[in-house]
Amino acid sequence: MDLRREAVRLRDELQATLHVPAKIRWGGFGELTVTVDGRAVFSKRQVGRVPEPGEIVRLVQSAR
Repeated sequence: MDLRREAVRLRDELQATLHVPAKIRWGGFGELTVTVDGRAVFSKRQVGRVPEPGEIVRLVQSAR
């Protein structure tokens, strides 16, 4: 899986669905962590997979 492509897809999904600015910060070793207001709402390292389409939007909405 191309993690960079996945990160761009997630950024675009957040911006289009929630109308919030989203940035990509590259971590090492294939890490992918999504933070909202300084809190991690998803961590690939913790769950062992990339998020499903729509999953991050749901997590961000519930974190607000």
